[in-house]
Parts: sequence; structure tokens; C-alpha cells
Amino acid sequence: MKKFRILFIFLIFIGVLALTYGRLLGMAAEPFLEKLMTDAFDMPVDVDGMRIYPLTGIVKISKIEFLNPAGFRRKDQFTARGITLLLDLSVLKNKLIRIRKAHFKEIVFAIESYMTPKGSRNNVWLWYHHMGLDKDDPPIPPRAMPHPDNVGEDSWRVQINRLDMDNGTVIFDDRREPEEQQWIFEHLRGYWTGFDFLSDYTSPTFTETIQLEGTFGSNPPARFTGGGPCQFADGDNFNVDVAITGGSISEYEFLMAGIPGEVTRGTFDLKSHLLVVESDLKSEHRLTLKDMKLASPTTTQKLLKYPFGALQLFLEEQKAVELDIRVDGYIGDPKFRMGRAFTKAFQKALLAKAKAGVKGTVKIATDTPFQVANGLTKIGSILAEPFTRKDKAAVPAAGGKSNG
Repeated sequence: MKKFRILFIFLIFIGVLALTYGRLLGMAAEPFLEKLMTDAFDMPVDVDGMRIYPLTGIVKISKIEFLNPAGFRRKDQFTARGITLLLDLSVLKNKLIRIRKAHFKEIVFAIESYMTPKGSRNNVWLWYHHMGLDKDDPPIPPRAMPHPDNVGEDSWRVQINRLDMDNGTVIFDDRREPEEQQWIFEHLRGYWTGFDFLSDYTSPTFTETIQLEGTFGSNPPARFTGGGPCQFADGDNFNVDVAITGGSISEYEFLMAGIPGEVTRGTFDLKSHLLVVESDLKSEHRLTLKDMKLASPTTTQKLLKYPFGALQLFLEEQKAVELDIRVDGYIGDPKFRMGRAFTKAFQKALLAKAKAGVKGTVKIATDTPFQVANGLTKIGSILAEPFTRKDKAAVPAAGGKSNG
């Protein structure tokens, strides 16, 4: 009986050690990781509940939180909970950090912009600029594909074979206009595969894939899906299809910015294809407006001299109005704005559609009035505006790498 008691105590000791040694290693590593990431992103970073199991290559973290600098409304810019990483420790000797699997239970990413006397300030571009990712590096000369395990390379390499997310939230908070705008993507789940970064190598093909689905808005929530090939390891390169289905026009009034008469009812579907190669954007969008209802125009709107009655009749009688919109441009040009480009193309397409619909009944102006031209349609901002800047220094070079 005494032997069984000793064996039982020994097993308990081994079990306690197995449960605690990972946490002890994690506690020792937390301050180092916090300092490393704080210096890299130039914003406070907190790491909680880290556990390291070197025998299995598993790292678990309860929460990582990136905190905004002073001036931003939210406390946190990025928060991730329930993180599990499976590392391939056998290739560390080759200067390769390979994450076989990464799993995030919850992510909140809050992009926020506001105006200062010196211009627009954006919390993403603060750390992007600090890390030197907006600098123009010399072109990388062609070279052979590196060894899969980085054998013989002098530079460190980072790979993420697959990252899965259970529940993500992305918030775009634009405080630059007197009437602040906010767009929220929620309940996002999906994956990202194939990330492979080596500082002196650019892949000739897209090796990454991203796929997400979730909801957009809340009144009612629209369905969001998006994904396709991409190459974020080499800069902003992607070839994705995005769709928003069942969005409320009344909730997102910017869809009808500048059109006389308040939209009191209706839904929209948006299907977009966006191709960016070395900052050169080619995009096609189909916007479908459904079951629209317009209120009478205000006195100010009447001054626009639109044939409101004909336009209202056309939009309300159509069960669905489909608009084909094309937006091209070079996103590396500081003068290019996706939102403004989309606005111009959207209003031109809507006026052309309405003109064709009521042709012979009433004349519709072909030139957009000044007041309408200044009404920015914000749907382009949702897709790309948070990743463009006013100043050239803040725009990443195509396929560029940081020297740091």
C-alpha cells in the first residue's frame, strides 16, 4: 500500500510539473516579447497568459493587446484572445521560423482616423511608418527559389502555413469629417495560408490565399464574403472577390450621397473583384439597389434642379437597379483615392441608368452638380481607403521590403 501511495504522489508531482512548467517558461518570456513588439510597432503591447511547451513546439497565449497612442478614441487597436501556435522547431537552426498552424479564437482590429492641424492621423500607418514599411527599397534582383527549409540562407525567414480565426471583428472608424462614420465587420471566420517572408526574395507568383465570411452592418446585418490569392509577404498584392449581400441602404446613406430625396427603404448587394499587382489597381464592381423608397426632397435638394419626380419614379418602380462600376488607378499615387474614384463612377453609372430608364419623358442632367460631386460615397473606403495615404512617404512600395 505504501508503494502505491508513493507512486500516486509521484504521478501528481509529474502532472503538476507538466501543467506549470509551460506557464513558468511563458512568464519568463512575456517581458521580452512585450518589449520586442513595443519597439517594433512603436505602441504599448501587453502579453498575458503565455505558455511554452518546447518538447511539442506548442505556444499558447491568452491575450495580446496593442494599445493606441494618445489622441485615439479606443484604448486598443488590436486585441487577440485564445492564441495557439504550433512551431516547427527543427528548422530554427536554418534561421527559419515556421508556424505550422496558428489558431485565434477571437480578434478585434480597430482602424481609426482623425484630423489634426498637420493632416490626417491613422493608427495603422503610425506603426507601418515606424517599421519602415513605407520606404522605397532598391529592386530585388532575380534569384533562384530558396530551399524550402531555408538551408544555406543568411537571412531569417518567417512562414505561416495556415492561420485560422473563429471570431473576428474589423472596425473602420473615420472621424475626419464633421459627421463621423463607422463600419463594422463582425463574426468573421476564415483562414489565411501560405505566408512566406524572406527579406531578399520576392515570389514570382501569388503563394498565399485568404478567405473570410461574416456580417456587415446591423440593421439588418448583411452577409459578407471575400477571398482569393494574395501576396502580402511581398507588399500589397491581391486578386480577391468580395461580396456584401442584403445591406440596408437606409443604414448606409453614403450609397446615395448627393441624390435628391432621403432613401427611407431599400437594400443593396455589392460584388467586387479587385486585382492589385505592384500597387496597380484594376477593379470591377456590380452594385444592385433593391426595393428603394424615397421621401420628398428637401428645399436644399430641390435647388439641385434634378428632375426628382422622374428619378424617384424610376428608382421606386424598379425592383432592382444594377450598376456596373469600374475603378482603376495606381494606389501608390498619393493623389489617388479609392473612395472618390468609386463615388464618381457610382454617380455617373446611376445617372446614366436613370437617364436611360426615363428617356423621352424628361431630360436628366449628364453633368454631376457640384453639391453631388462633394458627397463622398464611402463604400470605396471600406475596401481600400484605410490602406492609402495622402503623403507619398506613407505608401508602401510595390513588393517593397523593410531594411529593418
